[in-house]
Amino acid sequence: MSAATGRPSRRLGLGGAAAGRLGAGALAAGADAPPAGPAGTAAAPPPSTTTTAPRPAYVGDQRGIALCAALSALAASLYSGAVLAASDGRLGQVPGVVTAFLSGAGAQHTEHAAAWNALLTAAGLPAVTGTPLSVETERRATLGRAAAPTDLLSVAVDVEASVAATVLARAGEFTDAGAAALAATLAPVAAMHGATAAFLLGRPTGVAPGPAGAALGLDALTV
Repeated sequence: MSAATGRPSRRLGLGGAAAGRLGAGALAAGADAPPAGPAGTAAAPPPSTTTTAPRPAYVGDQRGIALCAALSALAASLYSGAVLAASDGRLGQVPGVVTAFLSGAGAQHTEHAAAWNALLTAAGLPAVTGTPLSVETERRATLGRAAAPTDLLSVAVDVEASVAATVLARAGEFTDAGAAALAATLAPVAAMHGATAAFLLGRPTGVAPGPAGAALGLDALTV
């Protein structure tokens, strides 16, 4: 207000008019706007899209042990399938010595899988169930293509070479004395099985295995 006249100054008058126009515009804009939420209520945060990879069931020495357990179980399962194929007649006449070898080797691999699993359960971890290996489908398909008794023995040669090579590779990594001792005990058994299968096939026992007989890495275990 002007000290001289007692009337509002021109500046305040202009300011009041501008405020009036802004207020009218805000009311007009607010007429079409959605009602505001209750005071003090925060909007819910968007759901998190971050995913965490599941932790492997077995780590360290126990992962190598689990790999050997799964591979022994797969070998036993393949031998069981081979015995079934030998007995159902679709492969022709299978010599008794071949069936006896397949049955005996399969039974020993079942025992080996149990021995590996005993190390896991002693450490408070679950035993490996089934045959959780990335090569399982391929190995079963190879057995399924068998058309003669010699094909069953060829599968056995590859199975035993892979088991022996895998166990030996893990033996060099184990820090657990029990696991290292078991590996040193079982690797020669697999090598003996492989030599027997090769002998029955009429192959030299020192022939290098093919890709199916290579050692499996820890990444072949799918649990």
